[in-house]
Amino acid sequence: MYQLQDSVLSIKGIGKNLQATLENFNIQQVLDFLLFLPLRYEDRSDIRTIEAIKNLDLDQDKTNFLTTKAKVIKWNEYRKGRLLISRATIADTTDQIACLWFNNKFLKNKISIGQEYFFSGRIKDGTLMQATVEKTDGENIHTGRLVPIYSQLADLKQGNIRRLLAEVLGKLHQSGEAEQIFHNLHFPRDPQQVIAARERLALEEMVFLMQKSASYKKQHQEKKAIFSLKTIPQNQIENLPFTLTKAQEKAVAEIMHDLSQKFPMNRLLVGDVGSGKTIVAALPAKAIVQAGQNVCLIVPTKILAKQHFSNLSSIFKEIEFELVDAENKLQTKNKEKGIFYIGTHALLKQLKTIKPSLVIYDEQQRFGVKHRQLEEHLCQTKRQAHLLNMTATPIPRSLMLSIFSHLDLSHLDQMPNARKIAHTWLVPEQKRENALEWLVKELQAEDPKKSRKKQALIVCPFINPSSYQATENVAAVEDIASNLKKDLQKIYQKLNFPAKTELKIGLLHSQLEKKQQAKIIKQVYQQEIQLLISTPMVEVGVDLPNADIIIIESAERFGLSSLHQLRGRVGRQGQESYCLLFNSKGLNQAQANQERLQKFCQEKDGLKLAELDLNNRGAGDLLGYQQSGFANLKFASWTNLKIIEQAKKTLSENQSYVSFLQSYLEKDSISQGINSATN
Repeated sequence: MYQLQDSVLSIKGIGKNLQATLENFNIQQVLDFLLFLPLRYEDRSDIRTIEAIKNLDLDQDKTNFLTTKAKVIKWNEYRKGRLLISRATIADTTDQIACLWFNNKFLKNKISIGQEYFFSGRIKDGTLMQATVEKTDGENIHTGRLVPIYSQLADLKQGNIRRLLAEVLGKLHQSGEAEQIFHNLHFPRDPQQVIAARERLALEEMVFLMQKSASYKKQHQEKKAIFSLKTIPQNQIENLPFTLTKAQEKAVAEIMHDLSQKFPMNRLLVGDVGSGKTIVAALPAKAIVQAGQNVCLIVPTKILAKQHFSNLSSIFKEIEFELVDAENKLQTKNKEKGIFYIGTHALLKQLKTIKPSLVIYDEQQRFGVKHRQLEEHLCQTKRQAHLLNMTATPIPRSLMLSIFSHLDLSHLDQMPNARKIAHTWLVPEQKRENALEWLVKELQAEDPKKSRKKQALIVCPFINPSSYQATENVAAVEDIASNLKKDLQKIYQKLNFPAKTELKIGLLHSQLEKKQQAKIIKQVYQQEIQLLISTPMVEVGVDLPNADIIIIESAERFGLSSLHQLRGRVGRQGQESYCLLFNSKGLNQAQANQERLQKFCQEKDGLKLAELDLNNRGAGDLLGYQQSGFANLKFASWTNLKIIEQAKKTLSENQSYVSFLQSYLEKDSISQGINSATN
């Protein structure tokens, strides 16, 4: 019998070499192996007669695998050069059909003439090709059922993975529901069993995270802050060159209050794109610096670091700033007066030297990763720096309070008066040319203030065209740039534009060398480039104040929250701005979920869009590809409110609840991230 905590080496069929390989996939115990879940399932449960299979209209019937139950009446095997060819004729009471296999050297040991088997394969030219063969007198795991399909695991073939899992499940000694849950995940009788089992894993994960979060909050409040404000400045807001919203004022007051406490702040500042999170964080930071303490603002990109350095140093001239990134090394050390340091990950390596009393993370959308870095670089135990995380990812407040109860939450639910969300349209393919002509006219039109040129972004999901059939029509930067130049030439000729007024186009993506990326970005900020074609790398951490228009290609490939983030890249100075959505070329309009994109065009609130995403997705694509959620959740989704409520109810009924996934989740990056956020 197998226990969940047993080593995978105990599983029959796994030797030391395979054990070492599986360890590279973080599969060390039986539980780890059982949680290597299928990517999808193939329905091979529809067992048809040979006559029915031969009469199928394959143009109409899109079934991937056809399964029949038949006896072998002929068998032969021969070589053609290096190619091993196996042929069989199989028959049932209705008809007979030929089967063909290539390079399957183990097949002859499976097949006996006169024996009945299940055969599952694809039909080509009236022949059943590369069929999976399985006896009919046992519990089938490869045919005649919903068959699990797994991602690549070492050199194991799909059949071997299924056989090893069947071995474990057949001899699993586990009390409670766990055994049945795992069986339903790998060898379900129907799709509903999969859905229920996946939801149960999600519930176990949420309960575990809630328990950890509550435990860490208690531990956190027993620690002491490195520094606390003795008095809270009262005139911080009055000296600003603009007016804060009520939500910003409230958030500033909450952070200031935290900074005056004896235990360290651990707060999350959530605000929609353009809601003004940076200034909310900067005001308390200024108070800390004026009290003689250092502050570090850590951002994801060098571009954003330079932008924050330029903007904040121009607003707060009374304090000293320093930029720290790959190009600008740490200059000032151990000064008596406080300094506001702004930088990228390069700043993390200097935290031990700087000894900040407040650390701020901007665009902190992967909980846990940078928390661990903070603990590592500060090397603090009893006394800790205040910690403020900022995120633009729209997450319902009730969810945040439930899952991250160890974090205090400030929410910016108002937009500054000057900030306008871009007018948004879903443009049909037949109007693409008209839309491009409109774009040219807009970019060529003079700004009323004559202080700047208008600029636009075109965002594509891919860098290069995909070679996969399922994604071959998805927009790629290189293709769009090539086609756009041709289309623009036609428009210039139509509008009689002189050559000197043609738009300067730039390409930006991760495969460019860093120097080339920096050059392109510099040209964009200096308004030398009016039309930037980019991947979604502009979504997070790039502030393009002059951008007026964004075109999102293959919009159906993005979630609503990602579309909202991209839309927030334009109109950041309060100017009228526009967002145009295009579907992938050749995509059937019904397949593109037009209703979903039309709702996005109408809705401007990030939280409501997050809820729409939830309604569209439900509990996740449980029979398709595995969910990859915010912050690498293993089984759940941050927006699955049904599971959240179930987890809260479970804990209210049993505070000492112990998840059967505990040993697995203890190793998970999420729990480690939450832990190190408060240690």
